[in-house]
Amino acid sequence: MERSMRQYGQMTPIIVGRFEKDGYEVVDGFKRLRAGIKLEYERLDARLFNGGVRAAKAAMIQLNSKARSMSDLEKALVIRSLHKDEGLKQVEIAKLLARHPSWVCRRLALVERLCDEVVENLRLGLINVTSGRELAKLPRGNQISAMETAIKHQFTSDETARLTAMLINEPRWNHESILAFPAAILLDRQPGRPSRSKRLTFFDRIIKMQMWIGDAPRLEELTDAQRDLLVSAIERIEEAFGQIRRQLKDG
Repeated sequence: MERSMRQYGQMTPIIVGRFEKDGYEVVDGFKRLRAGIKLEYERLDARLFNGGVRAAKAAMIQLNSKARSMSDLEKALVIRSLHKDEGLKQVEIAKLLARHPSWVCRRLALVERLCDEVVENLRLGLINVTSGRELAKLPRGNQISAMETAIKHQFTSDETARLTAMLINEPRWNHESILAFPAAILLDRQPGRPSRSKRLTFFDRIIKMQMWIGDAPRLEELTDAQRDLLVSAIERIEEAFGQIRRQLKDG
């Protein structure tokens, strides 16, 4: 679109609707609008959509579905506006858009279950819509920290789904260590090697030990015999790690 408008100019007007509270909103022509902004157009030709507010919002989705000019998030925001601002039920929105109610429900859930910070990062393209759906499975209070971990390590959608599942299934006291270093996901990224040095194997075992410790049972669940064995094992581990720490510091 940008190349076309640079060479031939704007050939088709954008369609705008009159919204009582928000003024004019684009109904059709999002690609032309974005290209015009990039090309620093001072004005664009526009045609007014004569339908009401509900019809204009429905037309936003209908007219841009085939051209894929709107992202799933943008569609979800329009559907939420029809639901909240216009007071339409999900079944009514489905009929208005000629879609199945489940289609409306999935897109509405995308923004209803997400906190504002995650929605904003979806807008900016820092996370994709599939990852957003995975984060929506978490409570709102946990979504930001999970999103920050996914962005920090550049998680794919599948990796974000694994992170979400870990946070759902693991006890709450393990969440901080998982978010700080999701070893189970990051180590799977490493390509397989025909042979591995003993040092690397030792490193992997230390990382896994960190995960095992986080998954330890509650102390009150241990028998007296188990407590004695655990104390003895911890003392040996402390002594061994003390020697390793001294060697590492000495260089």
